[in-house]
Amino acid sequence: MLGGRLSTFPRWLCSAGTCLDRARTLASVSGSGASQQKQENAISQPLERVSEISLDPSILPLRVPLDAAKGSFTEEQYAASLVHGRSIHHPFFHPRTHNVPVASIHFRSHSPRQLEFFTHFATHAACALGIPVSRPVMLPTKRTLWTVLRSPFAHKKSQENFERRVHKRGIKAWDADPEVVARWVAYLRQHAMGGVGMRITRWERMPLGIGSSHAAGLAAGFGKSPSASERSQRIKTLGEEIVKAETEATEGSVRVSS
Repeated sequence: MLGGRLSTFPRWLCSAGTCLDRARTLASVSGSGASQQKQENAISQPLERVSEISLDPSILPLRVPLDAAKGSFTEEQYAASLVHGRSIHHPFFHPRTHNVPVASIHFRSHSPRQLEFFTHFATHAACALGIPVSRPVMLPTKRTLWTVLRSPFAHKKSQENFERRVHKRGIKAWDADPEVVARWVAYLRQHAMGGVGMRITRWERMPLGIGSSHAAGLAAGFGKSPSASERSQRIKTLGEEIVKAETEATEGSVRVSS
C-alpha cells in the first residue's frame, strides 16, 4: 500500500527521502556506543512503555512499528517514531473531549486533485495545533449546464453543451480555544492554494452568567428607574419648557418685524 502511494510521487522526492534515511542511518552507526545501546533498549521496549522512557534526542527517531489501522498509540509515540512517508499519511486525529463544535470549513474547487491536497494539508495543520477535527467529508457536487447555439443562422439546430462542476469538502472542529482556531484559520489563509475556495464558520460561546452581569451593568449605568408619577411629572415639566421657549421665540420675531 505504501509502495503504491510512493510510486506516484516524483523521483527526485523519493531520492531525497532515500538520501535522508541513509544519512540518518550513517549518523546512528557513527554514534557512540552508549547512544547505540540506548537506541537498542528503546527499540526492545514495547510500544506501551515508549512514553515512559525518557526521550533522549540521541535515540530519536524510535524505529518501533506502528499499526495505523489499530491506532493504539499516542501522539507522543507517533511523533517520536520513524514513519516513512509521514506527510502523505493521515495525521494523528485527536479525540474529542466535550463534543462542542467550534468551527466548520467548506472547501470548493473545480479540480478534485487540488481539493484533496489542500484538505489533507488543512487536517495536518489542525492536528499539529492539537485541534480535534473530523476527516474530510465529501459534500454534494454542484453541476451547472449551459446550452448555446453554434450558429444563429443556417446551423441554428446545431447546439453545444458546456458543463461546470464544483466539488466540495467539509471539515469540522471541536473542543478548541478560539485563539487556537483563529491561528489555524490564519495559517490556512496565509498558505491558501490557487483554485481552492474556503468558507469558514466559527462559533464563540460566552461564559456562564453573562446575562446577569450585563443586567447589573445596565442597572448601575441608568440608576434607579423612576416611577410612573415621576415620569409623568418630568414629561409635563419638559412640555412646559418647550412651550415657554417657543412663545418667547415667537414674541421676539414679532417685535423685530414691527
